[in-house]
Amino acid sequence: MRNSRLFSDENEKIFTIRKICDFDDDEIEHNLMPHLHDFYSIFWIESGEAIHATEFVEYSLTADTILFVPPGLKHRMYIDKSVGGTYILFNEEFIQFNRLNIQPLKNYRLFNNPEFKSLITVSPDQKEKLENITKLIFNELKNRDEYSQEIVLNLLHLFLLESRRIFDLQNQAPKELADTTPDTTIIKFKQLIEENFTREKNVSPYAEMLNMNPSCLNELSKRVTGITAGELIRNRVIEETKKLLYSSRMSGKEIAYELGFDDPAYFSRFFKKYTGTTLKEFRDNSRKKYH
Repeated sequence: MRNSRLFSDENEKIFTIRKICDFDDDEIEHNLMPHLHDFYSIFWIESGEAIHATEFVEYSLTADTILFVPPGLKHRMYIDKSVGGTYILFNEEFIQFNRLNIQPLKNYRLFNNPEFKSLITVSPDQKEKLENITKLIFNELKNRDEYSQEIVLNLLHLFLLESRRIFDLQNQAPKELADTTPDTTIIKFKQLIEENFTREKNVSPYAEMLNMNPSCLNELSKRVTGITAGELIRNRVIEETKKLLYSSRMSGKEIAYELGFDDPAYFSRFFKKYTGTTLKEFRDNSRKKYH
């Protein structure tokens, strides 16, 4: 889908807001095919019905549904001109503009959650509040000046905060009846991987955090998930590597350091060993396939 770079500078900040009914035939056709983006997307379906599908789930988006799509997620969208709504896209550089200690968007459950339920349904009151925010954004873009970028950024943050509030209410985690069941242990293990995989890539530190023996953690992981604890950690590193190769301009060496590898050459061998392709081959092939 084409990007309208309403704001950009040397840091390549990007922000776009459009009405879905303005999508042209090429954009609609593009969305029908599996593809990846290097930016965050929000699809607010206000009327009609669309279908969103990933490798893992497919679900219908009816009126008053808002979908949040992170970068690096292969997906397809069945959407046509009968659908009414609003489309917003932006990148990490824009969301961090003039913000200190901002929480990375990849940490938002709104965009990234293990259940792949990155959507909310809004009530009439919630809808009115979010509509007011998007109207202010549209109005600001009609008469832009030196203050517009920061105003739009703050309005986007307000939209995301209101959406996170709704998401948390609609996706409250069920209370665990027991704290030592195999499933809850693996859930905790996966959470620890998410928090530490750039620093810790061996099983032993995670086993220590879980007060377990490493071999027991491996056996438990194999029984519950079908793969060992080491494979779970490694798969998370490979997944993040693939996302960075597709959605960023970072070199292989920069990605290695970003993911906690001291030796870029070892990192390159590690990636090829477990994927069967080099870093460059994966980047070139994925961009040809999904662009």
